[in-house]
Amino acid sequence: MTQALSGAAIAAVIAACWLLGRPRPKILRSTDASAVAALNRTQMELVLARDEGPAVDHPIPIAPALPTAADRRGRLQLLAELERQFQAGGSQRQQALAVCAAWRHRDALPLIRRGLRDSDQQVAALAAEAMQAFRGRTAAATAQVTPVKPPRNVSRTR
Repeated sequence: MTQALSGAAIAAVIAACWLLGRPRPKILRSTDASAVAALNRTQMELVLARDEGPAVDHPIPIAPALPTAADRRGRLQLLAELERQFQAGGSQRQQALAVCAAWRHRDALPLIRRGLRDSDQQVAALAAEAMQAFRGRTAAATAQVTPVKPPRNVSRTR
């Protein structure tokens, strides 16, 4: 019994020495966050001033004939063209997303999702506008609404 108590005492001493010997993080007393807060305020003012500026209407260049849902070959050709424009960057990327917004087809969703993460703000805005057509419940989800069946052992649940 004394060997167990002496082992526990040694473990307690080792734990106390370890806890007391750890270096504590030092908090600087000279840290002043007012300069950081002022910088954040000026940056927010710039962003808010840019957002409140005149709204730029995005011209939506529509392809001569957007393919229908049944025209698989036309859809693939249009997607290849949109992908090429998106890779080119600049105004062609904006035009590609504008066509995606006008087309409103599910095949354009991967391109629209990439546009949402784009570094150009106008491209991201166009992608957000194009994504609005796909927000909400899908047609498949509304068609699959079926009445809930009771469990197999109804007698046990009542």
